[in-house]
Amino acid sequence: MEGIVLGSLLGVLTTWLMYRNSAAFEGLGGGFPVEWTSIGVLAAATFAASLLATVGPARRAAAIRPALAVRVNE
Repeated sequence: MEGIVLGSLLGVLTTWLMYRNSAAFEGLGGGFPVEWTSIGVLAAATFAASLLATVGPARRAAAIRPALAVRVNE
């Protein structure tokens, strides 16, 4: 979750700095080109995908008894 929040904030900050300091955007009408709703939707989709990606490995790990998982075979 922290990675999604930090990545989103750093991405928006970088975009804003590029928008404010780039000569390519001079003279163009309009405001900051980032829509907050699309950022929220993408963050929610990223979080859901990360949860779904962890279900299989977590279920396999939960099925192993702890004593068997730490046993050393020589």
